Amino acid sequence: MAHLILTGCTGTAGAAVLARCIETPTVATVSVLSRRPIKQAEGKGKVKVYIHEDFTTYPDSLLSNLKGAVGCIWALGISTTQVKASEYQVITYDYALAAAKAFATLSPSFNFVYVSGESVTRSPGRFTPLFSRVKGQAENSLLALRSDYPSLRIWNARPAFIDETRHPLKEGPSPLAKRLADRAGPVWRAIWPNGVTPTGPLAEVLVRCAEEMASKEDVKASMGGTGLVMEEGETLGVLLSNPGIRRLAGL
Repeated sequence: MAHLILTGCTGTAGAAVLARCIETPTVATVSVLSRRPIKQAEGKGKVKVYIHEDFTTYPDSLLSNLKGAVGCIWALGISTTQVKASEYQVITYDYALAAAKAFATLSPSFNFVYVSGESVTRSPGRFTPLFSRVKGQAENSLLALRSDYPSLRIWNARPAFIDETRHPLKEGPSPLAKRLADRAGPVWRAIWPNGVTPTGPLAEVLVRCAEEMASKEDVKASMGGTGLVMEEGETLGVLLSNPGIRRLAGL
């Protein structure tokens, strides 16, 4: 029975992950870190929401409550159109690195599942968009943490177009770019189905990754295939692209 930590639960991916955790019998405890209350969590006995204002620091009192957690699905994020580049760097990169370092102390093996994006690159060029560059930096730095924090098992998940049409759970307004993309959802599903990741199946795969306690070799044997790359290093590191997410979800 797993104890999982979630962030970004008012967003498209995070809200779907929370719903999946609530429905999953093998997830016994869900600790949500949020700046505000989560409506979906109300009345759910296994969900505890911790109001957390500063995602660059984790006091001992909070870590004590999170002790024993075996995984985190880091879905916290924001559109590049909503903040300045410097703030986007802090939210997308600094927050994730600070959390991974803090959570590495919670259990002997800890899965940190970072929700990245299909267009992300770890080798940016002069014209690489901010989203792709900063997310790629975060992926690289998270993987590098394994040498200093051997308990960490890093999963970088890269969904493409996240489609919430059939399971709209997001709380609060979406930025204009996201609203326009959602309107194009039927077109994407028709002309590029392999580039679409429905929120329900996406959440199923992310929760599976966060719960997974098998060895690196066993993960490769049970989950390996198209869209999944095992990263170099003694401890587990996985790059899971959109084709891999769809494959594991049975799409």
